[in-house]
Amino acid sequence: MPAQGIWDDIYAINSQASERLGYPTQKPEALLERIISASSNEGDTVLDAFCGCGTTIAVAQRLKRRWIGIDITYQSISLILKRLRKMFDEELGGSEKHFNIMDAIELHGVPQDMESVDALIHKKDDRVRKEFEKWAVLTYSDNRAIINEKKGADKGIDGIAYTRKSKDDILPVIISVKSGPIGRKEMGELRGTIEREGAACGIMITRYDPTGPMKLEAKEAGPFKPEYHTSFDRLQIVTVQEILNGARISLPLMEEVTKKAQKGKKDDQPSLLE
Repeated sequence: MPAQGIWDDIYAINSQASERLGYPTQKPEALLERIISASSNEGDTVLDAFCGCGTTIAVAQRLKRRWIGIDITYQSISLILKRLRKMFDEELGGSEKHFNIMDAIELHGVPQDMESVDALIHKKDDRVRKEFEKWAVLTYSDNRAIINEKKGADKGIDGIAYTRKSKDDILPVIISVKSGPIGRKEMGELRGTIEREGAACGIMITRYDPTGPMKLEAKEAGPFKPEYHTSFDRLQIVTVQEILNGARISLPLMEEVTKKAQKGKKDDQPSLLE
């Protein structure tokens, strides 16, 4: 049956929908699938200038369109990248080479080197500078941490992830980001924070290389010993350069913050007459 002028066969995303990501303005994939199918052909370019959680982008990719997505916050970009990886990374033809959607994506406006990191850090607008912290937390945690959105004093907590110490004991992992030079004092403060919060570990992400006293403070914090894994340093230091080089958190984190999108397939365009 052809699509009618009034589309009453596509329903809003409810709390139980498998594609639900918790994004307030998320639209059903079926709606975007119909719009894109009706208004473009394979190989055409789809633009979403406010791409939010990436529904338009994900559907355009699945329907074999080129696409451009724009958003001002790294949290949205992070969510979209995670969604695309979950939906489209798959084995092709068994022994054929692995398909990685990230190889086909060009990122602009996201830190790629120290020059772009410093440009973000030194922005006059504090809201833009906060994007550096979000980028550092989400990139290093592979999008499995929660950004601390509290205004004012954040007690040195920029992000929180969760890990399991034992079957019934889930503990927070505190992430702190520093864009300026720091020393043992700041490491001691983070150590105090993980003690106060009862955290498994604290991770200091720093723009500059750690000093000897910083490393000593980290060593003195001792290990975190989960029941089913090897030991980890309880107080850790990672530099921005290491993150740019591909370093990612080694702790076994509990669950991804970005909720699972429905596993997608690289489908052909469905018929509008069905």
